[in-house]
Order: sequence, then C-alpha cells, then structure tokens
Amino acid sequence: MSALLLLQARGQMTGRELARKLEVSERTVHRDMEALSAAGVPVYAMRGASGGWQLDEDWSTRVPGLDPAELRALLMAQSRSLGDKHMAAAADRAIAKLMAALPKPLREQASSIRDRLYIDTAGWTGTSENLSMLSVVQTAVASDRKLKFWYWRAGGERVERTVDPLGLIAKGSTWYLFAKTDRGHRTYRISRMEEAKMLGEPSVRPPNFNLEAAWKLSTEEFRDEVNREMEAARRAYEARKEAERRAAQELEIAKQVQARLFPQCQPACQTLDYAGICIQARQVGGDYYDFLDFGKQRIGFVVGDIAGKGIAGALLMANLQANLRGQLALAHEQPHQLLKAVNRLFYANTADNAYATLFFAEYDDARQSLRYVNCGHLPALVLRQDGEAELLHSTCTVLGLFRDWECEMKETCLYPGDALVIYTDGVTESLNAEEEEFGEERLKEVLRKNQHLSMRELLAAMIDEIQVFSPQEQYDDITLIVARCLDSGQKQLFQSGAMA
Repeated sequence: MSALLLLQARGQMTGRELARKLEVSERTVHRDMEALSAAGVPVYAMRGASGGWQLDEDWSTRVPGLDPAELRALLMAQSRSLGDKHMAAAADRAIAKLMAALPKPLREQASSIRDRLYIDTAGWTGTSENLSMLSVVQTAVASDRKLKFWYWRAGGERVERTVDPLGLIAKGSTWYLFAKTDRGHRTYRISRMEEAKMLGEPSVRPPNFNLEAAWKLSTEEFRDEVNREMEAARRAYEARKEAERRAAQELEIAKQVQARLFPQCQPACQTLDYAGICIQARQVGGDYYDFLDFGKQRIGFVVGDIAGKGIAGALLMANLQANLRGQLALAHEQPHQLLKAVNRLFYANTADNAYATLFFAEYDDARQSLRYVNCGHLPALVLRQDGEAELLHSTCTVLGLFRDWECEMKETCLYPGDALVIYTDGVTESLNAEEEEFGEERLKEVLRKNQHLSMRELLAAMIDEIQVFSPQEQYDDITLIVARCLDSGQKQLFQSGAMA
C-alpha cells in the first residue's frame, strides 16, 4: 500500500527511489510491483535511464464529495495535531494518503496549499497562545490575498501592517505568519495579531518560493543576529569591566595622591596639643585640613569644604591646597593678604560656580592668641575650661566666587584647659535613623566628657560617637581639627612625649 501511495502522489519513480523511501531492497520493490499488477492495479515498468515504475494517470482512489474549499480547510487545520507527536505523525500519514487518493487537479491544488504550511519540530517549545486570528490568516495564505492587521511588537508598540502572506509556520505550539513586505521577508507571531482582515487585492508570491527554505534561512539569520548581539554585548561587558577596573585603579591612585596632600607632620608647639583627621565618604573627597608652619612660634590651622564631592571635589581641594601653600610667604606679617591671594588664584583657576568655605586660624605659641578668618564656614567651637562655649562665626564670604574679595581677621585667646574644634558639616549634619542631626550640642558634650584625653584619643572618641549616632552609609566627608591649650604640668608631659 505504501508503494501505491507513493506512485499515486508522484506518478513515476525509479526502483531505487522506491527502495530508499520504503527502506527495502530493490528486489522487494520489483516483487511488490508485480503483485500490484497481478491484483489489477495499472502499474507499468518503464525502461531506459529515466525509467522505473509508473501508475496510470487516470487510475486513482476517489474521495467522494471533497470540494476545493473543504480540501483547503482540511490541509490548513493541522494545528490541532501540534503538541502531540503521535497525533502529528498520524495526521501526516493521513494527509499523505489523502494526497495520493486525490484526482490530479485537486492533488495539484493540495500541493500548492501544503507549500504554504511548514511545521518546524526542532528546538522551540511554546505555550497555549491566543490564536483567534489564525483562521483569517489561514484563509488569506491559502487564497493568496493581501492581509491587513494590527501587531504588537516585542517592545510593546502597536503598529499596523499590510503584507503579502507567503505561508504559515508552526513551531512547538506557536504559529507564525511568514510574509513579504516592502522591507523584505518578515515573520509575525499570530498571537500578537489583532483585527486581521483579508483584503480583496491578490498577494504577490515570488516564483519558485520555498517556505521551508525561506524559514530556515530566516531562523539562521536570526540566530546570526542574536549571536552578533550576544558577542557585541559580551564585548561591551568586557569593555565596561575594563573601564571600571581602570577607573578603580585611577581612583586608588587619586586616593593615594590626595592622602599626601593632608599634613604629613605637625609643626612643634609648646602650649598646644592638637591633631586632625579627615574620613572621606568616597575614596576621594572635597574636605581639606592642614597645619602650616609660619615660623616665629606661629602655626596655622586650616579646614576647608569644597563645593563638590568625588573626583571634582578632590581636584578643587588640590587646587586650594596648592594655592595656600604656594602663598605662605605672605602669611608672615599679613595673613589676610595670604587669603586674598588664595581667593584671587582660586577664582581665576576654577569654574564660575566653584567655591570653598574655609576656616583659617593662626596660633601664636608665645602669646597663646588665636587670630582667625572664617570664610563662610561653620563656626569653630572654643570650649572653655569652665564649660562655657564660644563660637567663632563667619568674618567674610566664601572663597572663589568673587574677584574682588576682602576679609576681616578676629582674635581670641586660649587659656590652659580650653579646647578648640574646627570641623566640617559632615560632623554636625550626620543623621540618625530618625533624621536628627548630630549637632553642636552633642559635639560640646563629647568634648566635655573627654577632657582628660589626648587630642588623638579625643579625635577617635568623637569619630566613634558620630558613627554610633549615624551608623548608616556615610554621605559626607567628616573632617576635624581639635586642639587644647596646656597648663604647665601638661606641657612637661607633652614635651616628654607622654601625651603624644
């Protein structure tokens, strides 16, 4: 029966072709053909190079009552067998028998319809989808009519399309329309279609079009495109990681460079114990502190806060430090001239919106006096031995915003037991879980309860208090200079190194 179906479908085949299709020997094919002929089936042996076996074209098994519309519906309804391998195989056998039984005109029409349907069983698996537009698409494909529909693209955009349908592809339980457009061949997922309408205009079908070959080429091109995208993504990822590695390396170098900008030693002072620290919120930052040696038993304290963080703040901080240290010669007799020169350079060498707040103090070791300029900075705190607090408020505006800039110096004295704290807003504006600020009062309390400590120990205690109060991620640099005026007994201990 299988040999007869093959001959009915093709008309003529060689013994070798039949043997290969039926997976038997040519001798067995010859014996089966003789048996069919003996049974009255008009099978003839054709001689010559193109010979073989042929079935009389007028002989066929009739399928009563099957008209072209019914045939089209039957052939295009194979979607029901998808997802069940046994049912799909049975459907394929049934279709083969049907094709063999059809008279020649209907068989040619059936072949044309089958050319518009391809079932790809490889690889992909699908899920139940909305196939409400499938019947309209099937009719347009089988009838060679243009198709108009709305389509949801993968990115969520809804677009209208008018296409020449070339075939239907079933992959897993997912249906696709393969169509010709003015931009070339395109594939549309049936479940993403809405409002599909078959138009009266006939579609244009390329000559000798092979749906299976076109689909396979399309999927190969898609895979190539995906591979190219994956390779591009891999290269972009590697480039990003390399850029991150270089940035981290450069940031580490910047951190090391900036660390060298902070004081590496402390000028000697007989009447004052002092220390400073900067804990940056990032690897580099915009806070700045310094100790300056003016000679003649005078030292300078500087705490600055740059407008900006990260690399930008660090660069401005380096600029400010270079300006200050480069103009130290002006500080010997006229410290305010030093600051005017620093402002002029900072203004000239930075952007219009760059500025810094700065607290500058000159301490005279012999007189135990403190002259200071507060350039828009937070007030420094002097906590007297008796517990009273004095705030050293602003005496002029910030550095770097104005070319014409003047400052006023003020003076106070430090007595044995008095403590001085110069700080940035990262200290007093640290927040706890209730968004309360650490504030000046807590700062004073830390000073009061740690009066017995050396300045290095006091700094550590203050940092601990701030971090306990604000344990979450640090968002701003924390910078402090603390100093305490020594009495005669403390001076001896300090000079012997016991308080260092």
